[in-house]
Amino acid sequence: MKNILKINGAVAMALLLLISSSCSQDFLDVPAEGTPTIGNYYDSDSKLDNASNGLYGLVWFNMNKSAFYGITDVISGNMYASQYNDFGKFTDLSFTNSQAFISDAWRSCFGAIANSNAYISNLPQSVGPNVSKEALNNALGESHFIRAFSYFFLVRLWGNVPIIENNADYSKNFVIPSNPTEDVYKFIENDLKFAIANLRTKNRGSDYASNAHVSSGSAKAFLAKVYLYQKKYDLARQMAQEVINSGEFKLLGGEELPTKSFADLFLQKNNNNEESIFSWQWTGAGTYFEGNFSNTLFAPENRLVETTYSGQIAPSQDLIHNVFEDGDKRRKETFMLPGDFYPNLTYAQTLAVDSPLILGYTFAIENEAQSSGGGLKKYVIGKENLPITGPFNPPFNGESSMNSYMMRYAELLLIHAEAILGGQSGSTTDAMALKSFNAVRLRAGLPIKASISFDDIFKERRAELACEGDYYFDLGRLPFAKAKAILEAQNRGDKLVEKHISISASNLLLPYPADDLIKNPKLTEVAPYTFK
Repeated sequence: MKNILKINGAVAMALLLLISSSCSQDFLDVPAEGTPTIGNYYDSDSKLDNASNGLYGLVWFNMNKSAFYGITDVISGNMYASQYNDFGKFTDLSFTNSQAFISDAWRSCFGAIANSNAYISNLPQSVGPNVSKEALNNALGESHFIRAFSYFFLVRLWGNVPIIENNADYSKNFVIPSNPTEDVYKFIENDLKFAIANLRTKNRGSDYASNAHVSSGSAKAFLAKVYLYQKKYDLARQMAQEVINSGEFKLLGGEELPTKSFADLFLQKNNNNEESIFSWQWTGAGTYFEGNFSNTLFAPENRLVETTYSGQIAPSQDLIHNVFEDGDKRRKETFMLPGDFYPNLTYAQTLAVDSPLILGYTFAIENEAQSSGGGLKKYVIGKENLPITGPFNPPFNGESSMNSYMMRYAELLLIHAEAILGGQSGSTTDAMALKSFNAVRLRAGLPIKASISFDDIFKERRAELACEGDYYFDLGRLPFAKAKAILEAQNRGDKLVEKHISISASNLLLPYPADDLIKNPKLTEVAPYTFK
């Protein structure tokens, strides 16, 4: 299915100009303030509604194609790669600040911020008289949401970072200090509050195409997460409760959608389903920069992909052996073990170009990824087979139209439970906390708990969100000594050779990109931000 409405040609060209600035050059080369505006081009609500489409995909391409997984699930120990590719440097933490994944993540975030700033500054002057105030407010709300999301990534990865609110001012003076973490979080909160007040409300149903764009409820859910990271538990609880009470989102396979399942989350035809709070949107029928690489990166063997390579990352030994309880339905949908059967995966019978395709794949040990004994399953969708899959783009590394989840309702339920617990010690038997927590476990086929601790929630988050980029950030929420002990205890080798890392750093933050430190020597300085 199409992930998001087609981007208008003129808007797409403007976005590509912005993308080329943020992805292929230094992030300091900020696009001109007027780039995405075309006089009164937006002469209808529908045209304006499509204006922000590129903020959901194009700007995140360089991050998504590999950096996202290297700096999150590989570092955190959910994924494994040997030294033959760049991911391996994040397995043993031998990466430096000149590694491409570091700069790709940094520049994707600031590219999204530059695009968001441009829309915030210019959209009000770029609409015609037939555009409603409601449509304009919604478009501005989306831009504030994406900017907040981008800074949330940055602050969790680097801590102190520059707050750039106006592209024109920044282009005049780009040698600026970073701003303190607490100011970045305040900026994020302000943006999300604006988004909550201006985005449309939704009730996500079976018309998945209409769910592609974020809603006021999406912004509330993200604000609950932002509050949780700052240990503002009462505010996180209140915001999460509002989202739950709204009924906007639902668990696939939960009591409201019992005919669906956790496995259904990772079928392309279910992009923008009832559980999706915010996803990066991809198309397998577009050009380079528009598709999702995950099938090629994760699939354990070439018969499952549209390219001549696969299995760039594997499940870690720690993920295979230490994360999932017996009977957890999520295990099979997260990584493959010998004998696992997947009825919705299509594969080629042989590696011949004209090989017949077969629906229904059984994983065998001879197809293990990187001597791990298994292979990743989450985001592996197999060969193109419409309508089970969406379209693929074989000329561009087998890119697909599978969305990348950035937040799901299951996580919001776990945030709600943790916020009620109110800390990283003790336990709770609160009925509302248990209802949210156990809803996630019941969907996974696990027995409910009558009392939960932070460790229970922490473990549940890892099992639920493994390979979706959250575990690294969850480790960052722990006291550093505890996170260090967890990471050093993990087996970072393959099934044949056990390996461990030793962490000498004093935190889990990434180093600033080397090129940007040269261009902006004040990046390591910290100064309070002046809020307008």
